[in-house]
Amino acid sequence: MTTTMVINSRERKPEVITLSNGIRVVFDVDKGHPTAAVGALVASGSRFEDEHTRGLSHFMEHILFKGTEHRSSLEISSAIENVGGELNAFTDTQYTMFYMRVPAIHTSLALDVLSDILLHPLFDPAAIELERRVIEQEIYSFEDSPDDVVTDELLKGVYGSDPVASNPLGTVESVRSFRQSDFVDYFHRHFVAPDIVLSLAGDVNVETSARFLEDSFGRLAKGPGRAEWEIPARAAVCRETERPTEQVYMAMALPGFAQYSKQGSILNLVSSIFGGNMSSRLFQRAREKEALVYSIGSFPVSFSNTGLLGVSAESSPENASRVQQVIREEIENMRQGKISMAELQHAKETVLGGFLLSLESFFRRMHRNASELYMRDQIRTVADVTEQVNSITFGEALSVIDDVFDTSQLAVSIVHGPDKH
Repeated sequence: MTTTMVINSRERKPEVITLSNGIRVVFDVDKGHPTAAVGALVASGSRFEDEHTRGLSHFMEHILFKGTEHRSSLEISSAIENVGGELNAFTDTQYTMFYMRVPAIHTSLALDVLSDILLHPLFDPAAIELERRVIEQEIYSFEDSPDDVVTDELLKGVYGSDPVASNPLGTVESVRSFRQSDFVDYFHRHFVAPDIVLSLAGDVNVETSARFLEDSFGRLAKGPGRAEWEIPARAAVCRETERPTEQVYMAMALPGFAQYSKQGSILNLVSSIFGGNMSSRLFQRAREKEALVYSIGSFPVSFSNTGLLGVSAESSPENASRVQQVIREEIENMRQGKISMAELQHAKETVLGGFLLSLESFFRRMHRNASELYMRDQIRTVADVTEQVNSITFGEALSVIDDVFDTSQLAVSIVHGPDKH
């Protein structure tokens, strides 16, 4: 017997307002807990860069915390941390997110600090030189992490030199090349209206916050707007990288689909069956039945106009060949043996359950609202997501399996030690 998850249709939808310069602000008000998450999503990321600016978006993320016209670096962090909050940022392929989590009574303070770092940066040359050395250390740390390197090499193998495959960290050489004028120029091109989305979730006051944001972010100059990215070509190649590691790290990629596409939603369900959790086919076969690995799984990766289905695993060198064979066999089993109706229903419950659990976090709600508004100009409600997942048919799932699960389209990246067998 199967059940279909049903969501209360009276849920409160996030409210979106537009500032006078076109910047959009989304409010997801929830008085259930006295905390709040606030963030700014900016059209700045590795997909906006070229061969001369690799890593500049990420460097910019760092340097904006290093002093403003009103606060030093220490004053920025202590303003939030001294009231029990936290502040951070991350640079992704298609955007950069700056965010803060605070007790709700300090929401105004968080917005003030957020506006300060994004509207009044100093770009002090001395701070740039210091942070340059910090980022070099971050790159060295990345290069020493085989599971990071294997995924980085996989993206390069799939998408080649297209910016969608670029590491947001850049390279040591590119990071050393940037000067103060590069930051100023990049800032004035990307940190402009309307390509910033502001997002608040939790116990927040809409009227007070909206008034402050209009008086601050609403005065930001307008830019030309972000251009559409070209659809990158895709290749199925094999790349091997040597690192001083005892394990063999494997990352593979099958074709995927664009972010928020119907096919992408279907692939999310299929991936859950294939390798999404401990109950999945890959995990049960490679770990539970053959004890070849400690960890193995699959994961959809989606961008605005392309995507892939990733598979990752790590094993001892003597098991590596067998692990790759098992992965290929399970891909063929998906293609030839398909899936059952029961598996599809379980996948729907798994995906929807995970989505609902994520809503317990105001940060995740803030981030999801901002990214959906930025990428697709609207925000799906819980009811929308539930209906979208529940409406997926068995035939649609089989069609996606036929399109994706083809070993002739499998890209492979392997990181191994010097004594590979």
